[in-house]
Amino acid sequence: MDHAPSTDVEPQKEPHRANSAKTSRVLAAVLVILGVLVMLYPVTSTLWNNYAATKAAQEYAKLEKNAPQEVKNTQWERAHEYNENRTIGPILDPWLARFDENNSDYQEYLDQLDANDAMARLIFPKIKADLPIFHGTDNDTLQKGLGHLFGSDLPVGGKGTHSVITGHTGLANSTMFDHLNKAEKGDAFYVQVSGEKLKYVVDQIKVVLPTETEDLRPEQGKDYITLITCTPYGINTHRLLVRGHQVPLDPEDHEVFDKNHGAGWQWWMYALLAAAAVVLLLLLRWLLKNKQDGESQETTETMNDEGAGADD
Repeated sequence: MDHAPSTDVEPQKEPHRANSAKTSRVLAAVLVILGVLVMLYPVTSTLWNNYAATKAAQEYAKLEKNAPQEVKNTQWERAHEYNENRTIGPILDPWLARFDENNSDYQEYLDQLDANDAMARLIFPKIKADLPIFHGTDNDTLQKGLGHLFGSDLPVGGKGTHSVITGHTGLANSTMFDHLNKAEKGDAFYVQVSGEKLKYVVDQIKVVLPTETEDLRPEQGKDYITLITCTPYGINTHRLLVRGHQVPLDPEDHEVFDKNHGAGWQWWMYALLAAAAVVLLLLLRWLLKNKQDGESQETTETMNDEGAGADD
């Protein structure tokens, strides 16, 4: 009679503890998986945004190719006339300067090279950039591609012109000009605009303060394009200027415009994938071990119960 209470209570406690442990394991696994998904978000978002930017550049090229030659000629001539006749004012830092976009000069600027959403396409094979160039340098523009700096010449070439193209570095979900710091003198980059193909060779690389814009001014008899981004990475106190001068296209250069030079998989993406794989493998190992421990414990308890029944 002394053992009767214990046989009534124990069977109710064991299932409760087992269910509680199982729930804790499931919750822990869900939290780990959610953490892995958060870890991989920069990879997926960057790949997607890079794809979208490169697709926009190639879509521009396709539209330009299929556009009537008369339209392309008109756009080309008007752009050169604009460069020749525009009022040359101060060149301002694209990330610091703010101005009224409703003024007549800016509206006239927006009317140039406006047959498509983008005004041109930039290809820089060395830094894996194949990006559309849009009018202006506001934040929304620089989130989807490169921006042409209002106040500089349109990127159609010509003696005495200097076009300035800006792009972000250090965006959490897009590459843009992240690799511009890998550019070296002698590297070639290309511009496709209004049915024309232009080639530039890097001849100057400088790091300057945002207020130091002297290197962005045109020079008589020179044909320049300068690519500009913030530096150092994540600090952005200075500007990296990569300038190129126009040279004739070589026969093999025409193939450049038919290929995809956009940013793809990068080392940090592989690193995050490897880290995620390690975490998931550790989680799987932990779950299997817990399952085995649980089965072992159930077997032991069953044997004990059978032994106790035999003793009775």
